[in-house]
Amino acid sequence: MKHVAALLAMLTLAACMQFARESADEELIRTHPERFILITLRNTEGMSATRAGSSPRDYGSAMQYAIAPRTRATARELATRYRLTPVREWPISQLRVHCIVYRMDPGESQSDLLRRLRDDARVESAQPLNSFGTLSGTYNDPYAGLQRSLPAMGVPQAHTWSRGKGVSIAVIDTAVDINHPDLAASKIAVSNFTGQRTRGAAHGTAVAGVIAATGGNSVGIVGIAPEARVHSLAACWSESASPARAVCDSFTLAVALSRAIEMKADIVNLSLGGPSDPLLRRLVEHGLARDMIFVAALPTEGVATGFPSEIPGVVVADAVGHKHAADNVLLAPGIDVLTLVPHNGYDFVSGSSMAAANVSGGIALLLSHRLQANEVRDVLAQTAANGNSINLCVALAGSEAEQHCDSGEVAGRAHNSLNSPARR
Repeated sequence: MKHVAALLAMLTLAACMQFARESADEELIRTHPERFILITLRNTEGMSATRAGSSPRDYGSAMQYAIAPRTRATARELATRYRLTPVREWPISQLRVHCIVYRMDPGESQSDLLRRLRDDARVESAQPLNSFGTLSGTYNDPYAGLQRSLPAMGVPQAHTWSRGKGVSIAVIDTAVDINHPDLAASKIAVSNFTGQRTRGAAHGTAVAGVIAATGGNSVGIVGIAPEARVHSLAACWSESASPARAVCDSFTLAVALSRAIEMKADIVNLSLGGPSDPLLRRLVEHGLARDMIFVAALPTEGVATGFPSEIPGVVVADAVGHKHAADNVLLAPGIDVLTLVPHNGYDFVSGSSMAAANVSGGIALLLSHRLQANEVRDVLAQTAANGNSINLCVALAGSEAEQHCDSGEVAGRAHNSLNSPARR
């Protein structure tokens, strides 16, 4: 028994060593992602991991790493055959594949290598390690205590019907500052997939503030869906030169999406954008087939291209006043939106990221009010015309919209209702 225990301990240690990330590679990924590729291998024989992104070091509590022996051997064979160095890996149970990021040999042509890998029958897919950026504008002067986005969307009146109770929202972004006093009652859970120490960052905190800032606490602002269950899935990291912006990559987003699917999130907020990505598209399509709602920010070019806005079925949002040529885009406030910033702060933030956060919060109100996932986009689209914002009160009130949504008395009741049980 002692020999067996010792062998198991050695195997566990080997696994920890294999899946731990090297800091030099992590820095190189951030500065030169073109020197890396991402491949998937069939992993149908492996045991499913309990939770996406859990590995002995970077992604959560220690647990068995679920890779079939044949898959593990194939990964080693490919590394030898193509002179590759594995730096990140995790099995994605939803697609029955094992995902690996490899560093290429110096001087290797990425396009030529990908062509050869795609011709290799052992490889399920091969692609570049794409980079993605959050879609926000610059931060303006400190706030003046005015949330113009709330009346623009009919939120005070909408809160008489719903505040998002019972709806789960996964925010795939930078980490959220969960210690902000205006998120104290929100009980936001944080999972970190970046390989870095978890730190509340500007973009994720701003998005979470729009969605879930605590209402009725006599502090700061109120979120669109203050009673929704928010999960911060940190897959992006702030740029050192511009903390208001952040970047992610194919691997971190894939693991975060896998986690959102595992936890059966009702809504996944993706206030980011980048090139088309086959692996990420497959994961989103997997979630869409299970009635999950994915909300994307329209790219700054005003066209729904690249991941995630180009994927059919994804709800695409843009800021009212932005010029765009995309069809079927929901408009919401996204210019000078008052929200949260780390270290107990508030500020005005602009960008389609904020519009997407407003739409995600609005969808939570509708789902909490018993609308179905396949209904919400059309219901919201019918409330906006001629370049105006969606109106959550009209979406919830239906035939009673004219009576209730223009009533100042109702708006006053909505403000007070933040301290009372939600009306069903």
